[in-house]
Amino acid sequence: MESPFRNYLQRINTLLGKIETGLLCVIVAMMIGLAVLEIVLRYGFKESLLWKHIMFQNLTLWMCFLGAALASSERRHISIDVLSRILPKNVLRYSSYIIDVLSLIVVSILAYFGFGFLIEEQKSPATLIGSIPLWWAKTIIPIGFVLIGIHIILQICIQLTKRDHLQDEIEGESE
Repeated sequence: MESPFRNYLQRINTLLGKIETGLLCVIVAMMIGLAVLEIVLRYGFKESLLWKHIMFQNLTLWMCFLGAALASSERRHISIDVLSRILPKNVLRYSSYIIDVLSLIVVSILAYFGFGFLIEEQKSPATLIGSIPLWWAKTIIPIGFVLIGIHIILQICIQLTKRDHLQDEIEGESE
């Protein structure tokens, strides 16, 4: 029987993943719609959207960060596969915790500097479309790193509760 706390953590992780997937679908639809609109305007009306390049750049940025967060939610982010082939299983379990903690440290540092970057961007008068400040599009940088960090924390907690559950079964104290 699985721990209720572990199930709760997995549900949070899954919910965040579904939200990220939904946002990715919306972004892809926006990019396709923008491309179709540009084609219709260019060939049908000899007009062009001046802001399309900036919009595509920022939508791509959002796709990258949301995709990275989604990969983290499924533990499909960049990993060192060589370790799983070389190290024994009991050592491999601890190495995954070390890698997760190091990843969390790196993501935390990147989020910190991402927030600093965003504060600097707020000083810029640049706009995306009309009067929408360009820095709004850059909010995904720190938010993306925070989302990745949340997924890493959830994955660490899920693995820790799994290990405790297995240890209880081994000792004959399963619920």
